[in-house]
Amino acid sequence: MQRTYFSWAAAALGCAFVLFFLWPVRSGTVLAVFVPPAPGADPEWEAVQQGRTVITYWNRAQGHEFDMHKELVDEFNKSQDRIYVHSISIGWRIEKLLTAISSGAPPDVCSMDQQALAQLAPQGCFIPLEEWMAKQPNMSKEDFFPHMYEAVYIDGHVYGIPTTTDVYCLLWNKAAFRKAGLDPERPPKTLKELEEYAQKLTVRNASGGIEQIGFLPWLPWDFTYMWGNFFGGKWFDPDNSIVVAAQDPNIVRSLEWQRSWIRDPADPNPAPYSLDKDVAQAFYNGFSAGGAYFSATNPFYTGKVAMIHEGEWQCTFVPKYAPNLEWGVAPIPQPEGAPPMCYSGSCVLDGVPAGSKHEKEALEFLAWFYSQRPDGRPSPASDFAYMIHNVTGRRSEAAQERFSGDPKFRVFVNELMTKPAVYYPSIPVGRQFADECQKAREYVMFGAKEPEQALADSQRMVNADWDRVRETKVAKTP
Repeated sequence: MQRTYFSWAAAALGCAFVLFFLWPVRSGTVLAVFVPPAPGADPEWEAVQQGRTVITYWNRAQGHEFDMHKELVDEFNKSQDRIYVHSISIGWRIEKLLTAISSGAPPDVCSMDQQALAQLAPQGCFIPLEEWMAKQPNMSKEDFFPHMYEAVYIDGHVYGIPTTTDVYCLLWNKAAFRKAGLDPERPPKTLKELEEYAQKLTVRNASGGIEQIGFLPWLPWDFTYMWGNFFGGKWFDPDNSIVVAAQDPNIVRSLEWQRSWIRDPADPNPAPYSLDKDVAQAFYNGFSAGGAYFSATNPFYTGKVAMIHEGEWQCTFVPKYAPNLEWGVAPIPQPEGAPPMCYSGSCVLDGVPAGSKHEKEALEFLAWFYSQRPDGRPSPASDFAYMIHNVTGRRSEAAQERFSGDPKFRVFVNELMTKPAVYYPSIPVGRQFADECQKAREYVMFGAKEPEQALADSQRMVNADWDRVRETKVAKTP
């Protein structure tokens, strides 16, 4: 769904009346509570009674990751008696955040992904942090992974502090390798080997139905942007802020390669590793059906998919959902002759919304969260990354021994430490761009469009959205 600033603003104004009267006032030294709870029943109420300033933190983390993050927030609350942080999980709901900012009732601090920041920061929704960060002893630009610093550097200002990032590698099922006659300790290293392994790892039953596939380039979700970069393509013209993928033969070539994994009934010589489109789609849907991705029925865990590109969080997920799975981690194979790269996708960050009622206290909390503890222990931010098995935003922390102690996790960290990262750019139409990448790939996979046409159509859509954002920004400039 395409959304412009005007639709966001309309939604925000439409909700302002409701927010004013019904939104719970969580920030400040006075709470909108008409009947005080019994002592001990509400930590916030007790904090107010103690004269502490209560600040609200809207947290992108959900489920067990939110619980782990809250442990660290609780540590801060216990470490001093002046500030109390009330953490609320809001997940991916960027609409809620924009509505709160537009109505003058934002949280004091929040976490989000870089695409949300890239969409909101140019609209004046966050305060610049570069001067404050320059005064902090542990927030030098040089220590952050370059792509993570670039993610928060927008229009000449730094609007966020990178917390965690993702790194993708090839995961493989060692038992499946043995059954296929492959060395379980030797994953594919080139695209040609990846194709050959995928063919050998495709298993059919007696009636000809496929029980196990070797690999698909878009599992568990779309990786069109990554493959375009791995093939040497150029998606953007940064000088003119436009998408130029349709004019790049390497981007076209990457889509043609993805298309080769779908068997064309009219092709007398299909690629030996290719699959019928209905089969491919069924395995693709298997990752989302019934919440399978976050469960023991994940197709990689059950042996239905032998190889897959996945993130470092699987070092936590596999022991939880598939403790008996024998698996390995290796760099994702790339086209022959391509310079070594890793794929990092995007990052999660913390920022302070414009209009925060307690900016000073919010920054004090962030300074604590990203600083080494007084007793020499790592920063809470580093602890959080370790708890959820994500890579921390700073090279010095990623180099900690605990991140390399797990041999599987070490492969992920080493990718980011030793290779240039492919990552989504921080542009105000990042979500639209990601959606259009997937649409282009789907049109090509299922024979609806040729790669050149699919890319041209997607490029036109994203650039039109980008133009509207620029026009809106100019219209808002005094």
